[in-house]
Amino acid sequence: MKSKLKLLAIIGSHRKNGNSYLLAKKVLESIGVDHEIIQLADSYIEFCNLCEKCLSDDCVLEDGFNKILEKMKSADGIIFAFPKYVLFASKFICFLERIATIQHMREHMGYKIAFKNPDYRLFSAKKPFCIFVTSGTGKMEKENLQIVADYIEGLGLELVPHDLPPFVGVNVKAGDDAGEVLKNTEGIEECRKLTEKLIVSIENGDSGHTSFLKS
Repeated sequence: MKSKLKLLAIIGSHRKNGNSYLLAKKVLESIGVDHEIIQLADSYIEFCNLCEKCLSDDCVLEDGFNKILEKMKSADGIIFAFPKYVLFASKFICFLERIATIQHMREHMGYKIAFKNPDYRLFSAKKPFCIFVTSGTGKMEKENLQIVADYIEGLGLELVPHDLPPFVGVNVKAGDDAGEVLKNTEGIEECRKLTEKLIVSIENGDSGHTSFLKS
């Protein structure tokens, strides 16, 4: 029976319909779960200007950010799929920074004011997420991947780790040309297994997060 859950995949690549997108699409279609895929390459995402108006309202910048954030809030679980560039795609970092700024403003009641609201959460408790990383070589240092995972967890989400190294997510060798990732059947299979683990964690209310991730 098809799951009634809804997954959201956010593709952090600068390239539309690139390998990160094709990987997520292939995995989600193979599982058959209800899902939506958002490519940041389709959206204009501005940098936060620290206006502090998000203290009481949606972000006032006129771009695609608010719509994506609302979809994140309504999804049961989130997949972040992004490529390795020098470190990470700058548009993806900008997007995460926007979310983090809103959370900081509302938790601390402003940019410069002391801590006032420790119970504020932007997302529902333990909304789980997992990570796919594509690169030409299929390698990203665990320490760098951990930085991304920690940052996303700081937004109030909960990491569902992979069962194999580097555990934080799945490194997938994708080549340089769009479409090459589809030849990597082993990488696709590992991402499928992680996505199924994400679904189980949603159904069980348990992320499966373990302490060895940072060891």
